[in-house]
Amino acid sequence: MAVALSLAFALATLLLTRHAQVPGLSSVTAPWALLILAVTLRLSKLTLAIVPMLAYCCVSLVVSVFLGNEATVGLRFLVITIATLVAFGVRSQPVSPAWALFPVTLQAIGIAGLSLTLSVMQDPLMGGAVRAYALTSDWGDVYTLDGVYYRVQVIGNALIPLLFAICLWQPPSRFRSWGLITAVVGLLAAGNLTYFLMAGVAVFLRFKSYFYTHTRTWLTVFSVLAVVAVANSDVGINSVTRKFDGAGSSMGVRFDQIEAVVRATDALPAAVLTGAGLGSRFPNGRLNDYSDSLYIELQALFVGYQLGLIGAALYGVTLLYFARRTLSREGQQIFWLYMLSGISNPYILDTNQIIATMLLVHCFPRRTRPADAATRVATAAPVLPPATPVASGSSAG
Repeated sequence: MAVALSLAFALATLLLTRHAQVPGLSSVTAPWALLILAVTLRLSKLTLAIVPMLAYCCVSLVVSVFLGNEATVGLRFLVITIATLVAFGVRSQPVSPAWALFPVTLQAIGIAGLSLTLSVMQDPLMGGAVRAYALTSDWGDVYTLDGVYYRVQVIGNALIPLLFAICLWQPPSRFRSWGLITAVVGLLAAGNLTYFLMAGVAVFLRFKSYFYTHTRTWLTVFSVLAVVAVANSDVGINSVTRKFDGAGSSMGVRFDQIEAVVRATDALPAAVLTGAGLGSRFPNGRLNDYSDSLYIELQALFVGYQLGLIGAALYGVTLLYFARRTLSREGQQIFWLYMLSGISNPYILDTNQIIATMLLVHCFPRRTRPADAATRVATAAPVLPPATPVASGSSAG
């Protein structure tokens, strides 16, 4: 079972990282993830907690279809949304993270090689050609802000932060060493600001006890980093400024999406609470057309727009409940770090999250408390009749 699950997850992560480059794999990725979920799902009292969210989504879908939205699109969002919660209900089995995440290490090495090649060659024409090819192929984007450092933000990068976090909490091993190295170079090549934030928080959480006992060492490290940051402040400020420069910038697009939702809800105030309905298309912005998009930069905003504040709150509470009941403390930290890495990217509430959740349940299951274990053992132990006392002076034997 361990070997089969490890290979199944390896194929799943391979599909997630390569489906954009190989024609025909896009239609297989989500079904394969759902197949793993269906085969390993364990029905228990815990899964009953999904009923309120499922009922809300079904009502939202019916109303949405009645209002004229596409049923197929709404059904797709319903299945993915519910599957991200049901994924916590799989049976915990031993899984090899090394095999399961091997395709992700290849992704990290691949984008790092491309970034380094473009940075060394310093050929604007080649960089422009690579970027045009990535954009026209819907693979993502390859760009530079300073003409030196190329960022390779393509489909499949979403699992690199997960690789980094899982390796960070693994015991010392060859997989941990090589996994961390490849994850770090992959994070640098991706150049995603949210990834850097997630990695920093992950390091702090993992080594916070060491920080408390070696404060002087950490202060030295932070002082050196501060000096380096000040020395390169012009580059950093320029990079951040460009991310906010104009409506077509990275953050400009996100602000456009937020503004589009605000305008849509102003026209229909009730949608703030109940949502526009599952399957509703994202409203167009002032500069961008989102009518044909199933994924946007703020994917959480897209799903929240469909479900409303009530549905989003219900989803969040259910997600928190499942995470606390099925994952260990380390697993919960990794899961929320993964959600942090995708909160401003189109990498959550999708197939990536389903695979990440199932993998964490297998690798970091919630440990049974000793008191609970003792209670179960005591309950399961047969009750023996009291021994008959032997009368004084009688012979035993």
